[in-house]
Amino acid sequence: MFKFLETFVIVYETRSFSLAADQLFITQPTVSNQIKQLEEQVGSDLFIRQKKREVIPTKAADVLYKGANELIDIWTEVGRDIDNIEGEQRRMVEFGISQTVSRVMFSKIMGNLENKYGSKNDFLVKVSNSDDVLYQLVNHKIDIGMIEKPLVTEGIKRISVADDQLVRAGYQTGVWITRESGSGIGYYTDQYLREESIQPKKIIQVNNSGLIKQLLADGVGESIISNQDIPKKVPTIEIGNHFSRSIYLIVRDSDYHDKKFAELVEEIVKTSN
Repeated sequence: MFKFLETFVIVYETRSFSLAADQLFITQPTVSNQIKQLEEQVGSDLFIRQKKREVIPTKAADVLYKGANELIDIWTEVGRDIDNIEGEQRRMVEFGISQTVSRVMFSKIMGNLENKYGSKNDFLVKVSNSDDVLYQLVNHKIDIGMIEKPLVTEGIKRISVADDQLVRAGYQTGVWITRESGSGIGYYTDQYLREESIQPKKIIQVNNSGLIKQLLADGVGESIISNQDIPKKVPTIEIGNHFSRSIYLIVRDSDYHDKKFAELVEEIVKTSN
């Protein structure tokens, strides 16, 4: 049953049987068969099949999607409870972190977690932008997220763990370097340009904060970046406390009820301050 629900969730999110098959590393006929069996169990069609391989969720699918995620949460929590009883099994904790978090603070956090919890936990870390981290958390791809964009979603607990002051850095060539849509740096750069009525001659958009730092060091242009990540000898302009942002730790509300998981989260909060 849970295998069918997991398949259903991916089909619902991708709107495609073939994409779901790719993500699950199974064949498309297997996906179709699992969805068909699930439809028989719930007594309702879940998807309307279109000609161009796209599928449209029915109203029943919308209801089931919310319930399926809740059931997966419960199943995950039960698994953790069993692990706690057995005591010896190792737990995999998956992190999703933004690029700024990865560059300015996460090594300290991970070092502390490995020292305190490494004997009973394995850690996996995925780096992406803030929007994608939240998406992965909501859809059970990760267990803990750390982002700098102020995102709010139902069922997600958000904890402010640190402050990060932004500055205007680089050489005034008329070129501005920014991140892609969905990133914290992209969000705050757009906000700054609007507020200061700046019309760049050219905007270079990249999906890697390390590359922004290198471009600034090479004198290509300007960017809004963390004051903890400024290249050496690159000029900066203070832009005020208005652009002091919070770093947030985000977890699912349902996971936070697990005692050992909550203890690990509290350790991250303490280390981040």
